[in-house]
Order: sequence, then C-alpha cells, then structure tokens
Amino acid sequence: MAPAVAAGRTHYEVLGLGAGASRGEIKAAYRRLAREVHPDAAGTGGGGGGDEGFIRLHAAYATLANPDERARYDRDVVARAAMFRRAATAPGFRRRTWETDQCW
Repeated sequence: MAPAVAAGRTHYEVLGLGAGASRGEIKAAYRRLAREVHPDAAGTGGGGGGDEGFIRLHAAYATLANPDERARYDRDVVARAAMFRRAATAPGFRRRTWETDQCW
C-alpha cells in the first residue's frame, strides 16, 4: 500500500478521502493506512523506501486533523486549482515564442 500513499497528489488523496470528510473519518483512514505503511509495522526494517510513504501520510493527517490548517490548506488548493484552470482555458491565451515575436 505504500506506493498508493506516495502517489497521491493532495492530502485527501493520500488518505483516500473526499474533501468533505469528517474528523472521525480522517482519523480512521490515518490509523488504517498507518498500520499498513509504518516502517516498523510493515516490516521494512526502517531502512527501506517505506519511510517516505509514512512521512507523507503523517503530514497529510497532521494538516487535515487541525481545523485551522485544514481551512488554510483547502483555500490554497482551491485557489491553485482555479489559477491553473483559468490559465489553461483563458480565451485568446497563446504561448508566445521568439519566432512569433519577430517583426520581419
């Protein structure tokens, strides 16, 4: 399960939850995944590649378990997604290159 944890892009994806998850759901998902990816419990011996998965899992839980940090994270994620959506779909948006800027 460690590759699935490391592959998630957002904290919600790391925990396998939706953005509307309750604190209880976040805690239950963290405990379930921690049993699977913790280096001591997973039997990796502490030196394997499982450390990154657990670190990512714990960072996601620490952020989403705190209501203030979760609100700040949600604002940042929504703002970042809106910015990329706006830039990609803006009418008349065209990447300029050196060749198109030349005045012949």
